[in-house]
Amino acid sequence: MFTPNKPVLQDTDAKEVLHSFGFEFNSSRLGIVLADWEVEYGREWILLAIVESLHQGRYKLTSVGQILRCWQRRGQPRLSFDREFQRLVLKEVWQPIVTPVSDAPADEPLFSTGFAATGHVTTARSERKLRALAGLSQVG
Repeated sequence: MFTPNKPVLQDTDAKEVLHSFGFEFNSSRLGIVLADWEVEYGREWILLAIVESLHQGRYKLTSVGQILRCWQRRGQPRLSFDREFQRLVLKEVWQPIVTPVSDAPADEPLFSTGFAATGHVTTARSERKLRALAGLSQVG
């Protein structure tokens, strides 16, 4: 089942995201609608549905509600956006999606493609590249 990055999502305010992207809604009922949705769907789904609505170009609160109901019928969110789009919308701080493996030998392949040894990507080399791209120093 899908589990979003909870610490970042919990710090994000749905009202702020809706206001900052100019969603159409009845401001007198916004708090009530969001409170009802939080009980029924959970905070994480609400924020992801807002991002999904933006990604689809649907800037109405009713669109967010339609997305949430659709996901509820399926039992899980179906996201059409990538992690980068989510970070831009929710102003998230960069976090690694997968915890790097530090105990693996340098020559152990991350995946097997059937190519020669030069075609394999090693865990240590991939981790160094990702850290360099992110501007992080080498750990350990």
